[in-house]
Amino acid sequence: MPRQSLKQTLAISAWDALREGELERSEHLCRAFLRLERERIEKALRDGREYMDSNPCFVRDGRYLPKDYLITAIISTHKAERFMEGRLADLLGQSIADRLEILVIDSASPESEGEIVASFQRRHTNIRYLRTERRESIYQAWNRGVQTARGTYLTNANTDDRLRSDTLERLTGMLEQGRGAGVAYADALITGTENETFQANSSVQATRRPGFSINALLESCITGSQPVWQRALHDTAGLFDIGYGSAGDYDFFIRATRYCRFINLPEPLGLVWTSPETYSGKGILPLMEFYEVRECYRYLLVPTGRGDAVAPGHEDIREAMRQIISGSGCGDNAELIGDAPSLNYRIGLLYEQAGDNGNAWRYLQRASYLVPEQADYREALQRSLAINLRDIIKNEVQGEVNPASGDLLQAMAIATRMLGYFPIAAWLYALALEREPENSISCVNLERLLAR
Repeated sequence: MPRQSLKQTLAISAWDALREGELERSEHLCRAFLRLERERIEKALRDGREYMDSNPCFVRDGRYLPKDYLITAIISTHKAERFMEGRLADLLGQSIADRLEILVIDSASPESEGEIVASFQRRHTNIRYLRTERRESIYQAWNRGVQTARGTYLTNANTDDRLRSDTLERLTGMLEQGRGAGVAYADALITGTENETFQANSSVQATRRPGFSINALLESCITGSQPVWQRALHDTAGLFDIGYGSAGDYDFFIRATRYCRFINLPEPLGLVWTSPETYSGKGILPLMEFYEVRECYRYLLVPTGRGDAVAPGHEDIREAMRQIISGSGCGDNAELIGDAPSLNYRIGLLYEQAGDNGNAWRYLQRASYLVPEQADYREALQRSLAINLRDIIKNEVQGEVNPASGDLLQAMAIATRMLGYFPIAAWLYALALEREPENSISCVNLERLLAR
């Protein structure tokens, strides 16, 4: 059989096996595909690495005054022209604007962010503008910012977020006063209308971030999208992992817990715009990255010593949930049932018995994170996660071997990697890289898998 025909046959067969949930058969076919295409894949990796390592960066300083700043705000932009003026005005309106450095990192945007930044640079001395010749991932851009920044502290200033006028003063002040503290975060308001300000917005919802504990951080990214942290943390915890598309900051902050304390200010200090347009709102890839980060660091969970018996009154709740899940009651999926571990565990088992593995995983995860030392909870969570991942793979495998979305290939690669099917994950990243030869995330992850 000609090489190209054999390659196509292996790919189609591997895809069919995934669709049918036969991961072992797919793994065998993917291993053969990787052997057959090894030279071509390695060339694609070399080309991708060359693209990543040789991306010229133009710097325009304007009237920039180099000095030691208290804090640096890193703005990464690509196709965000409509947010840029409001973002810069928002930062320059901060109460410590005279001690704030603003780094705008333009990742080869086809829009006119650079012209907007230039107009601000003519009037202000604390703004630097960096533009790369080719597009980078957000964490490549942030790493550029980290390595360029002159501030003692850093914050990621997302183009579509806004701050209260004293946010940076409050958060840096907490870090300045808190011995051993390296990260500060606060609550935020949520809006569905872009380019509103904190002072004038239509928000009717707020995120209430819990006080810090490693267990709370592992359960969800409690630092949110507007934290402030010590620049020196990158000397010990490292830079952002460019193998992620949206969970690199989550991964970094978990690593940072080894080196510093976290401080929470339970008060809304920022405004966050949410929309299906945002990267974290698109597709299944962001969710899969967060799944993987949590599982990667779950060994850090701290035993709580809590009991796991069902508290009085909770049996009634469980019976009501049983009726809802079995269809004899009313209502749809319930929200998480507070902090009663045994109740969450038993409801998770009810969902598992009903075949609703997504909800089963949610409740079983809650129980396990509340009492991580409970072996029954851990085992149930692992079982549910594996079932959930297999379901995701089967449900997402549609159409031809080359689906329209490279993000879907990456998401499925994460799912198969979490299940331990590394040849399948490598094959999926190879397909994604073939579709997008300059995608650094696929390149980095494929390199890591082949190095195994």
